[in-house]
Amino acid sequence: MEQSERPAAGGGPTLAQVVEVVGRDVVEVVRAPCGTDVAVGGVGVFDAGESLQERGRVLIAVGVDTADPAAAEVLRAADRAGAAALVVRRGAEGISPLLGEVADSVSTALLARAPWVDWGELIGLLRAALAAGGARVPEPGVDVGLGDLPALASALAALVGGAITIEDPESNVLAYSPTADTADPLRRLTILGRRVPRWRVAELAESGFLAALWAGDVVLRPADGRFPERLAVAVRAGEEVLGSLWAAADGEPLPDGARDALRQAATIAVPHLLHHRLRSRSAEGRRRHAVRALFEERAPDVVAAGAALGVDPGQPCAVLSGAVVGDVAPEVRERALRAVALRVAAHGSPAFAYRVEGGSPGATARHDGDRFDVLLAEPRPDAAERLARDLAAVLRGAGVKPLVAVGPVVGALKDAAESRAGAGEVLRVLRERGEPEVAGADDVRFALDALRVSDAVAARVPSVGDAVAALLAHDERHGTDLPRTVAAHLAFFGDAGATARYLGIHANTLRYRLRRARELGGFDLADPDVRLVVELGLRRAGLIPLP
Repeated sequence: MEQSERPAAGGGPTLAQVVEVVGRDVVEVVRAPCGTDVAVGGVGVFDAGESLQERGRVLIAVGVDTADPAAAEVLRAADRAGAAALVVRRGAEGISPLLGEVADSVSTALLARAPWVDWGELIGLLRAALAAGGARVPEPGVDVGLGDLPALASALAALVGGAITIEDPESNVLAYSPTADTADPLRRLTILGRRVPRWRVAELAESGFLAALWAGDVVLRPADGRFPERLAVAVRAGEEVLGSLWAAADGEPLPDGARDALRQAATIAVPHLLHHRLRSRSAEGRRRHAVRALFEERAPDVVAAGAALGVDPGQPCAVLSGAVVGDVAPEVRERALRAVALRVAAHGSPAFAYRVEGGSPGATARHDGDRFDVLLAEPRPDAAERLARDLAAVLRGAGVKPLVAVGPVVGALKDAAESRAGAGEVLRVLRERGEPEVAGADDVRFALDALRVSDAVAARVPSVGDAVAALLAHDERHGTDLPRTVAAHLAFFGDAGATARYLGIHANTLRYRLRRARELGGFDLADPDVRLVVELGLRRAGLIPLP
């Protein structure tokens, strides 16, 4: 079809400006036959079931990637609706020839989302970029590279006529202008600690100052005998608060026009703070994606993963796998796992935490819980075990029972999945036994061998599963506790007295249960071959060893 320039959508920021703010490592311009100077009027989600009227908008095609056969028709529909651009996920197989052909024949630009960014986050980023009004706000005397916050703080200090501190919404210091020797103690303390002291944040919150800051215009914090006056203003992209600017007297009082200048500075700061936040989130997302790829993919791109993690792909590494066990309130579990993530982040060697919701593969329902994995790069001798013990201590300090398994050290990042698999096997043993808190393969080698044997036999000998399946099914329907009775009988080597005492039942009740188990399962525990097979089946079900 003949190309024509897509009309502007109300003079909003251009597609090029939006992509620059969001970041080309987050969204890639795959094709733009009409160029990227077209104006963008909003963000929407593609819905094939609706009559699209999306002129000038960026449409998000959730669930569609560049290798999807349906992507070409989605792009055609977006073009018919007048969309400025369509965003799909970049697939591992690249762009299909059909999609490339269609992308060259329509006016709507085709963008690809990086795999480490989820759709909800991308939609928020695009909307924030639109609210920012483009990648730059030209102002006289303020020509700072996008995202260069130290240079921005210095430029804004000259504009406002005072010392400038740039903070995020949690009162962490992102950047500050150079200060005179006469700077007040609070500013020096804030800069040295890279955040506003907690006692000061509490004061500001109790006085209502923070509520006024986040809700409105430039606010004044009068001098109070301890500290000089300050002006502060929130930096916003639409309804989203990106941070705040604080202006303090620096050797001489703030000038009369400081309030208006700070208001102007907040507008200038929007794209810079947005860019900073996106870069921070993008880097974290890339790290998560890299660790997930190393753990779960058979042939990960180890060069890209190493670059994202800042680790030499040829360095040795080890994986720790852990879990919070027992009946724990969700908020307690979450707080404990956050503490683990913070401890991992503070570790001396490069280490990266990864969460697996809902327990580890192979874990029985009675041991279900959140599993976490930690990739430890460049492990020194015994470093993995030391970190494992540190993490167990962190979890105990958070009031939960920890289990942490240490996987084998492997020679390079490409083998991280092997170490994780080894740690996962050890964690299964720890889950079944409930102890010790921290262990590697050598610490539980006999139990680990028994686990591997039961897994291998179960995969090749159907009777291992059949021998106990009837008992498990009957117990689920009637609550007879027959599988546990048989497991205890085998664990105590057929000692009826010890088995009955462990189960808290009479010897006659024990004999009755064993007889019913024989009838339902069709096996005779007097036969040593049967005992072996039944024990392997009960081990596979997590009933041996006894909890």
